Amino acid sequence: MLRKIVGLFFLVILLNSQAQQQFQIFSNPELTKNANAFVHDKHINLNLISQRKLIYEYNAKITVFNESAAHYGDLLLSYDKHNLIKKVEMLYYDADGKLIKKVKKKDFEDYSASHGFTFYTDDRYLYYDYIPVTYPFTVEIDLTIEKKNTAHIPSWIPVDSYNCGVNKSSYTLQYPKNIDVKHIEKNFNDFRVEKSIEPGVFKYSIEKIPPYDREALSPDINEITPNVHFASNKFHLAGVDGEAESWEDFGLWYYNELLSPQTKLSEEAKENIKKLVNGIDDPIEKARIVYEYVQNKTRYINIAIGIGGWQPMPADEVDQKAYGDCKALTNYTMALMHEVDVPAIYTIVTAGDDHKKDILKDLSSLQGNHAFLCLPMEKDTIWLECTSQKVPFGTRNSFTDDRNVLLMTPEGGKITRTSTNPPEANLKLTKGSFTIFGSGKLNGKVDVVCQGTKHDQHLAYFDGLSPEKLDRAMKNYYQEINNLKFSKIEVNNNKPEKQYEEKLEFEADNYAVLNPDQSMIINLNTFNRINYIPDREVNRKLPFEILRGYYIVDEYNIQIPTNYKFESLPAPTIIENEFGLYELEVNQKNDHTITYQRKLLINKGHYPKEKYKDYRSFRKKIQKLENTKIIILKK
Repeated sequence: MLRKIVGLFFLVILLNSQAQQQFQIFSNPELTKNANAFVHDKHINLNLISQRKLIYEYNAKITVFNESAAHYGDLLLSYDKHNLIKKVEMLYYDADGKLIKKVKKKDFEDYSASHGFTFYTDDRYLYYDYIPVTYPFTVEIDLTIEKKNTAHIPSWIPVDSYNCGVNKSSYTLQYPKNIDVKHIEKNFNDFRVEKSIEPGVFKYSIEKIPPYDREALSPDINEITPNVHFASNKFHLAGVDGEAESWEDFGLWYYNELLSPQTKLSEEAKENIKKLVNGIDDPIEKARIVYEYVQNKTRYINIAIGIGGWQPMPADEVDQKAYGDCKALTNYTMALMHEVDVPAIYTIVTAGDDHKKDILKDLSSLQGNHAFLCLPMEKDTIWLECTSQKVPFGTRNSFTDDRNVLLMTPEGGKITRTSTNPPEANLKLTKGSFTIFGSGKLNGKVDVVCQGTKHDQHLAYFDGLSPEKLDRAMKNYYQEINNLKFSKIEVNNNKPEKQYEEKLEFEADNYAVLNPDQSMIINLNTFNRINYIPDREVNRKLPFEILRGYYIVDEYNIQIPTNYKFESLPAPTIIENEFGLYELEVNQKNDHTITYQRKLLINKGHYPKEKYKDYRSFRKKIQKLENTKIIILKK
C-alpha cells in the first residue's frame, strides 16, 4: 500500500512537472492583429533597499510572430562589479506552447564589452542569441540584477515598439523612508492605467493595449503611449554618493565629483595651445582654432571605464594618447578652451539623428547618452560635436539639434535647448548644364553644394569612400537616371565654408525617348528628382511629424540638338501651404536652350492625423511636377 502511495506521489510530481513545460498560448485578435510580437505579461519589480543598493527583477512572456520582432528572443546584459546578475533564465515554447528550449546563465556567451563594441572597458556582457527554427515562438524571461549604482532607476515603458500588442504590463518600485523618489507620468490621458502611490511604493499596471501600426512619419512610440520615469534624491555611482533635489544640485555634484578632477592639463599642453592662438583676440576665432586642433590631433574610440562609464578620462591622458570617447574628447576640448579664455560648458544630451529626445527638465537624474560642448558667446551659442574629425566648426548637427540638454557648470546643472536650423539653412543647391544629342544620349556637368543637415547626409553618404565605392554610391543616389556613367566625381568637405561640395560629369545613353516620328520626350528635371510620397493611410490613427525642414534648389541649362525645336514649355507653377513651398519655372534662352529652375522648401512641424491626406496630396503634386516632360520636334 505504501509503495502505491509513493508511486502515486511521484506520478503527481511528474504530471505537475510536465504541465509546467506547457505554455498557454493567448489568442485575442484585437491584441494581435498586425502584430510582430505580443506581450502576454511583463512585470518589473524594483526594490531600492538603500542609497547604494537596488534589486531589479524582470519577468516577461512574449510571443514573437515573425522575423521583424526576432530581437525579443535575444538577451544582452551588461554587468560589472557594481551590477551583479543574480539570476537569468529563458524558456522557449513552440506555437503549441510546448517547451522546446531552456537557457540558464551558464548557457550565455560571456565576454568583455570591448569585444566588438569599445576600445577599453571594465564592463562585461552576457549574451544569448536565439535562432528560431519556426515562427511563432514564445519566450519567457526571468531576470534578477543587484545594482550598486542607483543613479538611474529604470522607467516603466509598457509599450516599447510599434506593432507590439500588450495583454498586461505592471511595475512596482519600493524605496525606504529616508529617500525621496520623484516621478513623471507621460501620456496617461487616453489609457486606463491603474496606479497606487503611497509613501515608499509606486505601483502601475495596464492591460489590453492593441498594437500600434507604424504609420509613415509617426512620432516615437513613447510620445503616444504611457510611460513613467523616476529619480531618487539620494543615489550612488560606482563608489561616489550623491544627493540632489534639483538640476542645480545634480550639476554641482557631477561637476565637482566627475568633471573637475579630470580637467588638468600638462604645462606642455597649455603652452602648445596658447601658442596656436597667440595674438588672436576674437573668442570665436580662438575657439575655431582649438576645435580644429582637437580634430586633427585626436580620434574617437569608445571607452567605458571610470564612474559607471560617466566620468571622462583625464584631459592630460587624452592629450598624450590622442584618443577618447565623447566624454573624454568633450572634456579635453573644454579644458583647452578654458586655457585660452574661451567659455565652454560640458553638456549632456540624448543624441540621435532620427529622433529628438529631451532631457526631462522636471526630473533631475542621470539621463542622456552623449556628451558635447557648449560655447556661450556674446551674440550666439555655438555647439561643438567633439567626436568627429569632419564636422565643420559651429554647424548645427542633426545628432544633437533642437532638444533639451543639460549644461554642467561650476554653479550647477542648467537645462537649455539646442538651436535648430531654419529650413533654408538645410540646403542642397544643384547647378548644372546638360546636352541632349540626336541619339537620345545625355551629357551633363553639375556642381552640388550641401549645407546644414544636407551637409550631414552627404558627408555620411560619400565622404572617405574609395573611387569604386563612390561611383556605386553616386549611381545608387541618382538612380532615376538609367545607364548613368560618371567620368568625373569630386567630393570636398569644405569646412571653412561649412558645406559639402560635389563636382560631377557623366553621360547616360537613351536618356531621351525617341518616337517613330523622330521627336523626343525629355524629362525636364534632368538630375535630381524628388519622388518621395508618404504611404497611403486609409484610416490614419496617429499624428505625424516632419522632423526637420530643408530647402532643395536646382538650376539647369538644357541644350537640345540644333536640328530640333521645342514644341511647348510648361507655365510657371507655385504651390504654397503650411507644409512648405514648391516653385517651378522654365524659360527659353534661345532656339536650342532652356533654363529650368525648381525650388522646394519643407517646414518642420507636428501635425494632427487629419492633415495627413493634405500633406500626402502636396507630395503627390510635387512628384507629378518633378516628372514633367516636354517634347522636342525635329525640324
